[in-house]
Amino acid sequence: MNSAHPCNQLLLAFWRQRDREAPWGRRALFALTLLGLALGLYLVPQMARPLLAGSAALALMSLWMAVIGSLMQQNHPHVARFVPGHLRRTLTAALAAWAGVSLASAVLLWLFMPMLPSFALLLLGAAALLAFMGWAMREWQLWLVVSIGPVLFFGAGLDRKLAPLGAALRELWLGQPLTVLAGCLLALGWLVARLFGHGDTAHRATYARTERMRRAAEDSMQGKYAGAAAFGRVGEWLSQPFAHAASTWQRHVVAKAKPTAGSAMSRAEIVLHGRQHWLYQSLGAVVGVVIAALSFVVAFALAGQGLQDHWTKGAYGMAIGLASIGFNPCFTLPNMLWHSRREQALLRLLPGLPQGQALNRAVAWMQLRHVLVAWALTTAGLGLLAWAANEPGLLCLAFGALPLSTGWLLRVPARMKSPTAWATVVPILAFMLMGWGLYLLHRELRAPLILLAVASVALSTGLGTWRWHALSAAPAALPAGRLS
Repeated sequence: MNSAHPCNQLLLAFWRQRDREAPWGRRALFALTLLGLALGLYLVPQMARPLLAGSAALALMSLWMAVIGSLMQQNHPHVARFVPGHLRRTLTAALAAWAGVSLASAVLLWLFMPMLPSFALLLLGAAALLAFMGWAMREWQLWLVVSIGPVLFFGAGLDRKLAPLGAALRELWLGQPLTVLAGCLLALGWLVARLFGHGDTAHRATYARTERMRRAAEDSMQGKYAGAAAFGRVGEWLSQPFAHAASTWQRHVVAKAKPTAGSAMSRAEIVLHGRQHWLYQSLGAVVGVVIAALSFVVAFALAGQGLQDHWTKGAYGMAIGLASIGFNPCFTLPNMLWHSRREQALLRLLPGLPQGQALNRAVAWMQLRHVLVAWALTTAGLGLLAWAANEPGLLCLAFGALPLSTGWLLRVPARMKSPTAWATVVPILAFMLMGWGLYLLHRELRAPLILLAVASVALSTGLGTWRWHALSAAPAALPAGRLS
């Protein structure tokens, strides 16, 4: 019992390290999951068993990702090298969690979904998926394989070219299923064990890269972005054009500096918005759209089907992606004021910078202008997509984002609190709920789009006017959060 105790502590570390100051995010996610499950059971009662089994299997896999991420974080190079028995206990805990979650997932699916293949094949599939998820948490490039691999595999005809190999593997499985299963599980267990280093040079480099990515992910949940350099050499290479463009703009702004309000706010915006500056967002949006367009062209060319058919079938997913690129970063602009508050006292001394209520209006207009331009461009993109897919209801995403943009951004900066993961997620979830709620009103209740647009603009104008008056009477905006 004493020997099992350290492994139990290692496995439970992910739960004990949770953020106790912001539990509402986890509770809201859990509530939304239960709500979605209940809605699915209500709408499709005949699929109750598969839904329950699939949901339980997904929950177990999410638990695996939390456990393996915590174990890899505990596998510090110094601890692995100098603490006796720590690496052995970490490997034991990881392999036990992998085996237990694989077995539990396979049993659930096999008991509640008899139409699926044999239990041995389900066990092999679950074990392979969990091993892949563990490696994908360490090497982010594997997620690219998941996203574009199937299109390239089937589009290039590899399914037909590799058909003889697939037939041979099938015959081998049918002839010796238990032997093949045992061999594959041993190989997968070895891969899981390879996730953990022994404290050597390679382990130190891998751990440092993983920690940078982990810290960047934690910062992003608070609206603070570390940039693409957190993803290693590939990220540094991809971020070079962004850094060059930002440096060029900074030199231009400094060279044209004047002791006027407009010039001072242009320089202050570089500090106040940081990585969410309009230049970074514009370049990121352009790169995202270009990559998406190239991916679509490659997919369409390889699939050999009509372009209109793809636009129609993928319109909803593309609309969500486009809206996320255009709207979601804008909701994090207030958080950037918090992260740059240490420099804001010096900014107050900048010649030409507005003071008092004029500073409140200048900061509010800086953020509102940013959001309105992003909203207009994104709405134009959604309109083009809606026209191409013959689905005008996609514009409801834009109608749902506008009121939230004005209401969320025009808050009193001096009274803002430290941003949390929950505060970052709330406007995004609210935007998605409002957007799809308006879409259902248009689709199911036949509400005219022009009526929804007028309601959105009227509500946004009312919220904006109310917030603007509150800002005019509020304490000076900078430094942000000093009155919280």
